[in-house]
Amino acid sequence: MSPSTGALADLQCLPRVLGVHPARGEARGTLLFVVGGVHGNEPAGVRAIRRVFAEIERLGLSVQGRVVGLIGNARALAQGQRYLAEDFNRLWTDERIEALSDAAEPVRDPESLEQIALLEAFQEHLAGKWERVVLLDLHSTSAGGAPFTIISDTLQNRPFAFALPVPVLLGLEERIEGTLLSWFADLGHVAVCLEGGQNELPSTVEHHTAALWLTLVFAGLLRAEDVPGFGALRARLENSARNLPAVVELRYRYGIPAGAQFEMNPGFQNFQPVRRGEVLARIDPGSGVRDVQSPLGGRVLMPRYQALGDDGFFLGREVRPFWLWLSGWLRRSGLAWLPRALPGVHSDPDRHGELVVDGRIARWFTVELLHLFGYRWRSREGRSVRFVRRRDAR
Repeated sequence: MSPSTGALADLQCLPRVLGVHPARGEARGTLLFVVGGVHGNEPAGVRAIRRVFAEIERLGLSVQGRVVGLIGNARALAQGQRYLAEDFNRLWTDERIEALSDAAEPVRDPESLEQIALLEAFQEHLAGKWERVVLLDLHSTSAGGAPFTIISDTLQNRPFAFALPVPVLLGLEERIEGTLLSWFADLGHVAVCLEGGQNELPSTVEHHTAALWLTLVFAGLLRAEDVPGFGALRARLENSARNLPAVVELRYRYGIPAGAQFEMNPGFQNFQPVRRGEVLARIDPGSGVRDVQSPLGGRVLMPRYQALGDDGFFLGREVRPFWLWLSGWLRRSGLAWLPRALPGVHSDPDRHGELVVDGRIARWFTVELLHLFGYRWRSREGRSVRFVRRRDAR
C-alpha cells in the first residue's frame, strides 16, 4: 500500500543535500556522509537526519570534521515508492558508474538521474585530504523487529558497527550485488548500514536519530557531553535489541523469480527463529501456488511484506565472538599467502586480490577459511567460484 499524500507532505521538494556541518571549513579529520531514502518507501532516515541537523543548529554545536546529510532517491521518496524504474540500491557497481560517466546521450530514467546527482554530491565533499571517510546509510524494512547494522566485514567497519548496541549482520554483499554500502566499502572507506525498524513506525525514526548521534560521537565529530540525553539515546538502541545475538552471518537468500507472485506468511519479524522445513511463504511462478520452506534452521531476516523487490527473505546464523577475534588476528598476522596454498585455490594473475576456487578439489570448509582471511564470495564460473579480498585498512 502506498502512503497517503498527507504522510508524504514533509518529503516533497527536498534538496539533495539536507545539510552540511560545519558549513565552511578545511577538509581535515573525519568526513561523515549520512544518507537516507535510498529506497523511497523508507522515509525514517531522512526525517532523522533533518531532526539531528536542526538540533545541531539550535544548540550551536561545534562539529569537528564534517557531516553531510544526503537524500538517496529523492524522486521515489517524494512518491513513497521503493523505486520508480529499477532498484536504486542495486546500481552501485563500477561497471554501472563507468557507463553513466561515458554515456554518449543524456540519461533519462529516474534512478540514473538520481545516481548521477548523488555521485556529484559525494565527489564535491571527497575532494580533500580527509583522515577518514565514513558512510552511515539509513534504511528500514517492511517487517517489524529490532534494528540492526549491516557491514562488509572489513576491520575498519567493525568498530563503527559495534559502537551501535544492536546486532551486526555480515555477508549481505555475498548475496546481493550493487548496494551503495558495498560500493563505498570497496573504495576503502568505512561503511555501515542501519536497518532501523519497520518502514512506517515512529520508533524507526527514533532508532535512526539515536544511531546518528552515537556515530557523530564515536567518529569524533561531537563530544558525548555536548549531546543532550546521550546515555538515553544509547539505552534506546540497547533496549530495542535486548537478548539478540551480537553478530549474525547470512547463510541464505530466497530470490523471487521474475514474474512470480510471492506472499510471505504473516507475522514474521527480523531475527525470529525458524526451523528447517518450516513454511515461510507461498509462491506462484505461473504453474500453481506452492509452499516455500526454510532450507535451514536459523533466524529470518528482512522478510518481504511489500510489493516491490526480488528478495523474498534471508536466513542467518549466529557468529561466535571467537571467530571474529581469530579473523582479525589472521588478517593482521602477515599470513595472507596461506589461502593460496590451499588445495584447489589459486590467484587470478589478471585480477589483483582475487582467488579462484576449484569446487572439485576444495570442498572442506574452504569458504569459511577464506572468510577468516577477509575474502568474500563474488561469482560462480562453472565448477569454480571466485572470491575477492575485502579492503582492510592498513
